[in-house]
Amino acid sequence: MMRAHLLALAAIGLLAGSLGAVAQTYPVEVESCFDRVRFDGPPKRALVNDTNMVQTILDLGLADRIVGVSGIRGVERHLVGDPKVIAGLNQFIDRYPSLEAVLGLDPDFMFAGWSYGFRASTGLTPASLATMGVKTYVLRESCIRIGKREPIGMETLYADIAALGALFGIRERAEAVIAAQKARVAAVADRLQGVPSRPRVMYCDDCYSPSPPLSVGREGMTALIIRLGGGESLFDDIANSYVRVNWEEVAKRDPQWIIVNDHRVPIEQTIRHLLSDPQLSHVEAIRERRFIPLTYAEQTPSTRSIDGLEKIARALHPDRFR
Repeated sequence: MMRAHLLALAAIGLLAGSLGAVAQTYPVEVESCFDRVRFDGPPKRALVNDTNMVQTILDLGLADRIVGVSGIRGVERHLVGDPKVIAGLNQFIDRYPSLEAVLGLDPDFMFAGWSYGFRASTGLTPASLATMGVKTYVLRESCIRIGKREPIGMETLYADIAALGALFGIRERAEAVIAAQKARVAAVADRLQGVPSRPRVMYCDDCYSPSPPLSVGREGMTALIIRLGGGESLFDDIANSYVRVNWEEVAKRDPQWIIVNDHRVPIEQTIRHLLSDPQLSHVEAIRERRFIPLTYAEQTPSTRSIDGLEKIARALHPDRFR
């Protein structure tokens, strides 16, 4: 599967160089949450928030369109791409910049999501940017924060990539990325046909202290890749994306595997806390030390989500990948 992955990336790279130049007519309209946004031409001064969306823009070969990024300070090491390009990204001082700071870069476009940069409480929203002539695209998964969207599926992620392809004028490149991802998802599904059991899996963020941890309900990307990877997401009864839970409920539900990331806190620190908490000592995942490390971009919606899916599937069902 790894060889197929590398070949797919190589093919996408060739397509990025050739198909990206194919002329595209404007205007185009894309669906952004519950609105439609019209683009009369491709963005030339784009802002991008958070590691997963920056990674997607880099993977689509659009680094030259970026005038500013936010949410990646201190975690640049997780980005995959040309080190010179990553080092050259113009970062905001604040992790979550204000509307004024954003407008100070004179952007014509912003790619972010609800709870991924857009927040009514800060005034940085698609509506406020629209009044200043700045177009936006909202991460599809995050739309659950402001209304009822379709149940999450891989099509939710593909919709993001297709929309970015249309509005940036690189439809063929985006379609090549989607096709490669669909092939990899299908390969995992084929390997997991008829698995006899689906282990209970918890996504555990902010799990390095006694404070309530952040996990995922059934509408988050992490829950989706857990299910597609042959597991049962621990909090699938919660109809939301990322949610605070309590340790007592975690202990009661007894996860058999725990997903951790080292986005801002080292995985070793998180695991050390989990192993030392007496109320969790009976939890199977902790007792057996079953942890699945993923990067932030692998567990949130991005062009790297399929990497996360494959890692989960291999951890839960290693016999299917020998």
